[in-house]
Amino acid sequence: MSDRGAAPYVLMALAVFCVSLGSILVRMAQAPPLAVSFQRVYIASLVMLPFAIRDTVRSWPRIGSRRQFLLAVAGIALALHFATWIASLSYTTVAASVLIVNTAPLFSLVLSRLFLGETPGPVVLQAGLLALAGAVLIAAGEWTGGAGSLIGIGLALAGAVTLAVYHVTGRGLREALPLRAYILVVWATAAATLALMARAGQVPLFAYPSRTLLAFVLLALIPTLAGHGLVNRVLRDLPAPTVGLFMLGEPVGASLMAWALFGEVPSALTLAGGALVLIALAWIVRGGRS
Repeated sequence: MSDRGAAPYVLMALAVFCVSLGSILVRMAQAPPLAVSFQRVYIASLVMLPFAIRDTVRSWPRIGSRRQFLLAVAGIALALHFATWIASLSYTTVAASVLIVNTAPLFSLVLSRLFLGETPGPVVLQAGLLALAGAVLIAAGEWTGGAGSLIGIGLALAGAVTLAVYHVTGRGLREALPLRAYILVVWATAAATLALMARAGQVPLFAYPSRTLLAFVLLALIPTLAGHGLVNRVLRDLPAPTVGLFMLGEPVGASLMAWALFGEVPSALTLAGGALVLIALAWIVRGGRS
């Protein structure tokens, strides 16, 4: 393979590394989940603003009220995804949280069937049952006898569902306006939603020590801007199923980092359930070729 041919795979590996850092930086921030969620998209929106504002102002009036409404729904769904998934890391391990939230593609298929009339192939049901079995094993592996561990699994599951809502709602909207404008509108909406949630919950958003503020900035720059930016870049050169398979490395990378940095050793049941979830997701991604 030539150096040029290998370049997209190198960039994809770097993207997986950047995205895998997300849960680690959340832990390092040591701040309320709503504050972490807000700062992640707020700072990313500020960085994106000078690059996207012109496209946004020019294209916004032309997309129509229905698409404007769907953009708002996508932003709210993204806010709820960050709020629930980041909160799950306060109750359960990085491995369990990231594995569960990465079942979002399965919920996307279900929502696409319900709201878009897209009929999935028979492989979807089989892979879904396999992923469900994996999720049950993860929940059993994380069970400590108290409600906290199950709350963590439930929040991660809510994060997967809301991420699926974000993906399905955003279907087609990326073609309705320039990509940078789409990202800015959705991220800004998510930041505004999280700010309102934090105000309602009386959660401070800015009064934090320098170490926490640094974690906020790194969250916005590395997993959000760099990680997902590299994924969008690589999608120009590699098929979506190939990129999807690479992204299955996020739970593995995040779990290994949590093991090394926080001493979080996944239980045997969590590892077995995680393997089933990854196999099911790989099955779905491979099925996307047909």
